[in-house]
Amino acid sequence: MNLSEIGEFGLIAHLQKGLETRAGVQIGIGDDAAVLDSLHRPIVTMDALVEGVHFRREWTSARALGRKVMAVNVSDLAASGARPVAAFVSLALGADETVEWIEELYTGFEDAAREWGFTVAGGDMTRSRGDLMISIALVGEVLSLARGPILRTGAQNGDVLVVSGTLGGAAAGLALLQAPNTNVSVSTRQKMLLRHHEPTPRLSLMRALLEVDADAVHGALDLSDGLAGDAVHLARRSSVSLQIETEWLPISVQCREVAAALSADALDWALAGGEDYELLLALAPEKVELLSLEAEKRCGVSLTIIGKCSAPDEAGPQVKILENGVMRPSEGAWTHF
Repeated sequence: MNLSEIGEFGLIAHLQKGLETRAGVQIGIGDDAAVLDSLHRPIVTMDALVEGVHFRREWTSARALGRKVMAVNVSDLAASGARPVAAFVSLALGADETVEWIEELYTGFEDAAREWGFTVAGGDMTRSRGDLMISIALVGEVLSLARGPILRTGAQNGDVLVVSGTLGGAAAGLALLQAPNTNVSVSTRQKMLLRHHEPTPRLSLMRALLEVDADAVHGALDLSDGLAGDAVHLARRSSVSLQIETEWLPISVQCREVAAALSADALDWALAGGEDYELLLALAPEKVELLSLEAEKRCGVSLTIIGKCSAPDEAGPQVKILENGVMRPSEGAWTHF
């Protein structure tokens, strides 16, 4: 059945049946506006994905796409030290879009909502004359009221720079989609495609770190556009310089296998590939060992030291990427324009 046959309000009524209302939301889809419980310190993020720019339907299922759209927004909240409460979805759709495809997309939304404990509470739909666009506004609240939000402005001179998980995997997955005949092992293909299609926002990790020692987490951001470029945002916002050692970067053996098969450089993917959605954290140096041990113990996620924060010189805040002691040419973050 096409969207033109069921209509906007028929589709909304149909989709509403598959969505659950969770804690923090009193009234979700079905009224003029959603009604949320009082939030102690609300935090809001928003992201949009456009067909042909962020995804291609021949590469991903509607369900996986729905989960990913939500995951990238949850990742922003995780980096801010917040948990998600309510998501609002805006869709621009063609009139010939099938109800079945949209229903699968919303199944992906609900998968994410169930996994990370929030409600798909409303949104909007409009007709598109071109490609599909999905825009998500996600409302959350801080995990630690005493600590407050974790910001890009919090990194300090002397902090240790760490990253969660591994880097470059999402870019390796994209490379496999672009070159599907690449000769790699089945397990490597599966793992790298999963890193691209189903990123894991580090919400449980940030919650664990804040429970262990909230004051030791000085600054953070999530790595959506590539480590080298995203690090610049942390440096400038905190007015510190960052030094990153490339030989310390955590790159999986699967990522390196794909790079070798394609005669590519896994380090390039780790620095500028984007869409890893790991956390870049500036931590108090005396607490790094404790936080690393607890992250592994509670979440099974590794924290890897990749550099340090220092006071800027007369040139101002900057990011120095060192490869075997030599400055590596800087990589820019992904930009749409």
